[in-house]
Parts: sequence; structure tokens; C-alpha cells
Amino acid sequence: MQKQELIENIILNENAYFFLKEREGFISKRLIKSTFKDASREKKGNFLLNELKIRHQINQNEFVYYSIAVFKYEKKPTFIDDAVEGWEERKLAYICLIDFKDHLVIAKRNISGIKDFLKMFLPIDYNVLTSIFTNDDTTFEKLSMNNMNISDKSIRQKSLESIDLKENLSTLGLQSYILNNLRVNNEDGKTSLSLNSSRINKFGTKNNLDTFINWSHEIINRIIAFEPKSSFLSSFATPLDYSEEKNNLQPIAILITLSKLYADFEDNRIERCFIVNGEKERPVNILKVLNNFERLLKIVSVEEGGVIQYKIENKSIHDLQISLNPKSITLRSRKLANLCIQLSEDVVYPILHYFNWTNSFIVTFDSPDLVYSNRKLFKDSRLLSNIDSFLKVFIPYQELEHVTSEKGDFFAESTAFTDDSIFGFVENTFMVESEYFICDDLSKEWADHIALNEESITFYHSKYKDSSFSASAFQDIIGQAQKNLGNLSPSDNQWPLKQNHWSKTYRNNHIQTRITRLRKGNGVEEAIEYCKTLKTYPNLKKKVILVINFISKAELEDRLNKLRDAEDFAERNEVIQILWFISSLVSSCYEVGAEIYICCKP
Repeated sequence: MQKQELIENIILNENAYFFLKEREGFISKRLIKSTFKDASREKKGNFLLNELKIRHQINQNEFVYYSIAVFKYEKKPTFIDDAVEGWEERKLAYICLIDFKDHLVIAKRNISGIKDFLKMFLPIDYNVLTSIFTNDDTTFEKLSMNNMNISDKSIRQKSLESIDLKENLSTLGLQSYILNNLRVNNEDGKTSLSLNSSRINKFGTKNNLDTFINWSHEIINRIIAFEPKSSFLSSFATPLDYSEEKNNLQPIAILITLSKLYADFEDNRIERCFIVNGEKERPVNILKVLNNFERLLKIVSVEEGGVIQYKIENKSIHDLQISLNPKSITLRSRKLANLCIQLSEDVVYPILHYFNWTNSFIVTFDSPDLVYSNRKLFKDSRLLSNIDSFLKVFIPYQELEHVTSEKGDFFAESTAFTDDSIFGFVENTFMVESEYFICDDLSKEWADHIALNEESITFYHSKYKDSSFSASAFQDIIGQAQKNLGNLSPSDNQWPLKQNHWSKTYRNNHIQTRITRLRKGNGVEEAIEYCKTLKTYPNLKKKVILVINFISKAELEDRLNKLRDAEDFAERNEVIQILWFISSLVSSCYEVGAEIYICCKP
């Protein structure tokens, strides 16, 4: 075939990445040639097709340039360890650029190595993508979202699907979620939008290059004609322009998320992890190395040589920090520069490059309603306005002023927890309301105490801290509560383990006491049968109650009001984190239909 015949024979879906140029003008032929070279470093033989900057007339007044390359490459299959001659997988790859004056459209398959090229362009704004394909008649068939809450035990990702989610999805709590992908249905068909990567995929028949260019032109015209409007999607977190806000941002904490890394392990995309030492490579268990980082870490501002450094406090990587770049926030560490992963595409990344590219972290600031995630800055528009509602979950108890420990002192003859402990307070205050009351502390606990009665199943989580406004202590107890929400409706296979555990007497600090784990009730077997019966009640209430001594409701209310009024105070950063943790727990409990209360000092 001649070149033109080859081009006309290529079939393209209406599926492409759309970008905005920072400067008006067409891309140079030299840059395109260099980009195609980077994209085809693994190619075998010559390009099968390599056309650069071909002029295409759209109509009498408009034209674009297109460039397209097709090549063949080989790779080692993922199911063998060492390369074997003749066992190579042969694949084809293509990249197609449609060059508008102000925008760039890219269609590609099996292409890597063009990240530096893509950095020259801006993804289409979140608001634009979510608006140009939605109107009053649009139905929302699928939503994929990330939780921007900073609790390490909160549900990080969620995907929902329905005929029209607009009709059956409650908007309560959606302001703390960031949209990643959505599928909408309009009169002209279904369209999938990937907001992180600025990709638009129109479901339908495959077309030739001319039709693909015309479709791209239509989308560009929609982008240019964009006008802001409110819709169902306005209920989600509000995106802000990071570049405009950057100089006013003061980061205070970061949560490094490993969910993307875990997903790539599950999908067998990660072939190996290793440390580079000179010319030598040493295998390493990267999950073990990173395990200590998957919790909220404090960021400290330090001035060095007249430059502010934002250092991440942790016990193992002392030079870990973040950089507030002109367009994005990135992780940095010389110590981690040699820790690498190799993906199944034979691409090797330093781990921080991987985290920065996948944006596997969430940053919070001293502006309490702002969060950086997915390479964008977001605002939880309802966080501060919900303060009065959040305070209603706090129940003051004078007795918590006088507790001196979480579990008290233990002796061999002990039959109850001491009155000056939080455990003692919980049993003395709440046990009378229950038919069965169980101490589930230690081992694979669901809660420190579990209460059962005809109306409800309640999990009590206790935490003592000899300080005020401890964000780290609050994070610990929030995490304990969130990770056990599913156990409010336990499965039958969990009961044998619980029966064995609850039948024992309490042992702590190597002291075997006479404290029975069944604190109230006729017997362990009866308690389990009672719980199984409660599960069948359609109106059974599920409750989660945190019991803490390190927060005073009156003092918290005072600090939260100061936060809302933009006043400075000593515990500002800690209170911001506590506010986010409260929001996270309230949202998590709402999703599983559980009530949440926090018992604290007056």
C-alpha cells in the first residue's frame, strides 16, 4: 500500500486525550520527530508509518496538522523469568497527534516514553470536562471517585453504577469525594470521561482518520465555548486553580496512599522491586519498606539557605519532603532515588517518580477546607459550614475528667476494670443498657467493647492520651473504628474465632486476671446466637461510640469556631486534622448506616 492508503486504512475510535497549549501556535516538526523517537525507543526495525505535520483542511477557514507513527516492538512475556529466544511477544503501537492552534489531541496505543512531551501542555480543566457533556437531560450511568479524607482507614476509592445515579444517589457527603471517571448518556450516545488524564471516549463505531479529526474539532469547539454551570456534579469536591492559590498554601500534613501500587501488584503490572547501588541491583520487599508511610504524616516548614523546605516527619526516610512546584506538588528524597520498580512494560521508575506520576498522596493545609489530590487543588465547600453538625456527635461526660489510663491496673485477683480507667467508665456507664456486654479488646478485635440489646449493636472504641488535641491519638481511634465498620454486620464464619476469644478471661501485660470477657449475659454461645438474631432485624440500629479523654467539647467548639472565623491559635494544625478525621468518620458511618457518637470531657 501507498502511504495515503495506509493512513486511510487505519481505524480510530473516538477516544483521545485533549490538552490545552500554554501558548498559541502549532508544534514544530522537530519536536514531533523527537517525541516519536522517544515513544519508539523499543521498536524493532523501521517505522511502519511515520508521517510528520501533514496539513488537513477542516473547512474553508480552518485547518490543522496531524502526525502519525506506527511501529513494531517486542517484549518479554510476563509469565517467564528470564528471556528465552523465540518467546518474545510482538506487538504494534501507534501515536497520532492532531495539532490545533490552541489545543492538542492525542490518540495512542501501547505508547510510553512521552511524559516529558506531555508536561508541555495542560490537561483540560476539570470543570470544563464535566460541563461540556452534561445538561438537564443527561443521565449519569457510572461514577468512579476518590476519597479526599486524610484518615488512613477510610475507603479510598468507590465506584457506583446505575441507570441514572442522579435519581438514586444521595448527595450527602459527596463534597469529600473527588471524581475520577464518569460515564454519561446523552441523546448522541454514551461518553466516558477520565478527568485525571483528560481523556474523552465516545462509545460508538470505529472511524477513519478524517472522521476522527472532525470529531476532535467538534470537541475543541465545545471546550472553547464552555460556560460554567451548576449540575448534579457540583455536589462533589470543588476544584480550584492550584497555580493561582500556590503562594497562599501552607502544607501541614500528608497521607501517602498505596492503593494504586497495590492495584498494580494485583494486576501483575509490577515485575520486580530493587535498590540500585552503583552498577549492582538488590531485590527488596517494597511493601515492607513503605508500610510505615501509609498514615497521616506531619509536614514541618524549615528555612534552609533562604528557601522554605517542607519536610515530612517520619522515622525512616529523614530527607523525605514535598515541593510546591508552579503547577503541581511532588515528593522528593535523595535516599529513595535508588529504590525502583519495574513495570510489565519494561519501564523502570524510581518509586517517588511512580508516586508523583500516579499522585499517590493527599496534602492538607492550614486553610482547613483545602486538599491537594490527583494533581489538583480541591475545596470541601461544606467542611467549615458543617462544624455545628459535627459537634452534635460529641457527648460530654464529667467522669472523663478523672480517668488516669485506658485500661487501669491489673492484678491476678482483678474481676473488673478499675473505675479510674476508660474501660471502667465504659462498663459502669453503658453496660446497664445492654442484654449482652463483651470485652473484645486485644487479638483481632472488632472493638474494645461490644454491646447488644433488642434495638442495637454498638461498638465502643476507647483511647487515653495524657495531652489535649492529640491529632495522632484521634487518628488511631478513628482508624480502629473505620476498619471495623463492616463487622457491625458480621458473617457467620467469624463466630468460631469469637466464641473461643470471648470464652477466656482477660490477660494483659503478662498478667492473667479473673476479668471475664463476657461482662454481662447468660453465656458466650447465647451472646452469639443473640447477635445472629439481631442481624435479621430490619430496623436494627448500628452504633459506633468513641470514648476519649484528650478532647474537651467546650474547648473543641471554641477552637473550631476560631478556625471558621480564620483566627490564629496554638493548636490550629492539630484541630484542622481532627476536623478532617471527624468528617471522614461521619461519612464512613453514614455509608454503612451507622450512628456515630464521641464521648469526651465537658
